[in-house]
Amino acid sequence: MTIQIPRHFEHAGQLPGGVVRFDPRDGLADTRIVIDYRYCDFVRPPGALWSLVYGLLVLSTGAELILLVPENIGVAGYLQTIGLFRILKNAGTEIDDRGVAPTDLRRIGIDLRRFETEQDVDDIANEALEHLSAQDLGAPNLRPIVAETFAELGSNAVQHSNSTIHSYGMIQYYEWESGARFACIVADGGIGIRRSLERNPSLQGRVYYDWDAIELAMQERVSGTGIPTRGIGLYAIAEDMRKPGHQFLIHSGIGLVRQSEELEADARRTTLFPGTLAYATIPA
Repeated sequence: MTIQIPRHFEHAGQLPGGVVRFDPRDGLADTRIVIDYRYCDFVRPPGALWSLVYGLLVLSTGAELILLVPENIGVAGYLQTIGLFRILKNAGTEIDDRGVAPTDLRRIGIDLRRFETEQDVDDIANEALEHLSAQDLGAPNLRPIVAETFAELGSNAVQHSNSTIHSYGMIQYYEWESGARFACIVADGGIGIRRSLERNPSLQGRVYYDWDAIELAMQERVSGTGIPTRGIGLYAIAEDMRKPGHQFLIHSGIGLVRQSEELEADARRTTLFPGTLAYATIPA
């Protein structure tokens, strides 16, 4: 099976559902999967994280995975810089990245990191804060907010995902037409938000669809644990992302919710993400 990455790859919702409808967490009929990046001219962090999570889950089934490197040297260099090629190659993926050098390392607050515990998350967040300060990236008062946002998203993944491949995240600083921004992203290959919430008996019967589950999880004190003091972190991030210039995207299963200052919440069905991805951007 070949999965053709689009020229402008923002997130997995752009992928053709018929191609990636098979969930690697349930096993794969095909023993050879090709992720074809050759004609991709632009990729955002959620697209890169889908490649990582999907790829690692494919490898966990025993299937062969091949990633075809972008012909666009800038995109190839970006994927090299954040560590995507390195992690997948170390896991057994065939990647011919000869001649692809890393790009501007300074603007990657933290490259792709795997974490398994909340202590891992705290260590990464503290390292990110030190790096952003040392490189003088963004406004000084925003750097702790970026680290705290990453820490909260990472903690949610550790506590709720039950991911067999653990969780991964990164922090990026980039300059765009609308100005400089920080991006925090965390993804896992776990059970997903809907199944996590269904572990709480009081929520059973309220989460029939993935997109409904994501919206519910963004409400205050909603958690799969059923503990009244839990379920605050994701709600707090969602509230923060309503500030001017902020954006928030959560993709879990076949549900995707996008929120920004202009948009209350756009919840919809989309192409499968085998696990959960959370992506927050903050003006720098």
